[in-house]
Amino acid sequence: MRQKQKKSTRWTAIALALLLALGAAFALSGCAGDDSESGADEQEEETELDGSQQEASVSQVITIAALNGPTGMGMAPLIGETDKYDITVYQAPDEVLAKVIKGEVDIAAVPSNVASVLYNKTEGAVQAAAIQTGGILYIVENPAEDAPAKNELSQLSGCTIYGSGQGGVPEYVLRQLLSDAGIDPDNDVTIQWLASHSDVASSLLTNPGSVALLPEPFVTTVKAKNDAVVTSFDLNALWKAAYNDDLPMGVLVAQKSFLEERKGDWDIFAADMEEAVQLVNDDPAQAAQMIVEAGIGNEAAVVEQAIPQCNICFITGAEMKAALSNLYEILNRLQPAAIGGALPDESFYLQ
Repeated sequence: MRQKQKKSTRWTAIALALLLALGAAFALSGCAGDDSESGADEQEEETELDGSQQEASVSQVITIAALNGPTGMGMAPLIGETDKYDITVYQAPDEVLAKVIKGEVDIAAVPSNVASVLYNKTEGAVQAAAIQTGGILYIVENPAEDAPAKNELSQLSGCTIYGSGQGGVPEYVLRQLLSDAGIDPDNDVTIQWLASHSDVASSLLTNPGSVALLPEPFVTTVKAKNDAVVTSFDLNALWKAAYNDDLPMGVLVAQKSFLEERKGDWDIFAADMEEAVQLVNDDPAQAAQMIVEAGIGNEAAVVEQAIPQCNICFITGAEMKAALSNLYEILNRLQPAAIGGALPDESFYLQ
């Protein structure tokens, strides 16, 4: 088992490396009978409930770092289960990384490239346990008056594209897909990287004729403010068509020591996450209220509309490995530092 604490200089170096790599990226019913029957039924129900509670009990509360936005949305139904989970929602990935590095959380949501960076920099102290957010990136336009929206990536040649996430998955996915479409991302377009997705949304809305790279739920937000804004390209769909896998954007990493010593706790969490993700995807209206109450979203109406485009999921095992390794190979060709300098080996993936 690896130690959680190392010398302060080592952790400082790891933290700096991780921050550089970020550039980048969220039910009761009853019946009544006569006294004897209801008493027996109640006793039977209590026995069944006690059994299910016993099966679902964790050895100790699982500490989890979630992220605001789609990477945290799938966890919203679990936030009230304080007997099993201590979930904190953070606004930025660097806040989560500090918790992972210090071993202060058992499980954390991070951008997909940062999962590999963590593995490389901590020499295998963390593992990729699940993909919990698929592709959420879209090219959106605020068309100039009477100008038709674009329907081929090649039509972006000569455009200025506003975006956020330089140095992370958004940049490299955009560059790769532009290249696939015959566009030189350094010469045929101007990519203007801004500090935040909010800045990108603002620039799009105030500049008719502009184009932007935006994730959900910002796409839904800008459309609510200006119904002329259109989604021109779903980058997840383009990625899947080109590389035969969905685009993994958010990953749950876990401390290797947690996975080895508390496998039963992970199994309980995994089962609960599958149910939570299904609830969010099947009932966006109910989920939106939970998400807003958890501080993961701001407006329930916007969140409800955005959920179907957020690709909230819980993918493990061989399917997780295939999607991540596909992405990492491309990132490694474009910029090895984006994944920590080297492709993660087999032990990175929880099987």
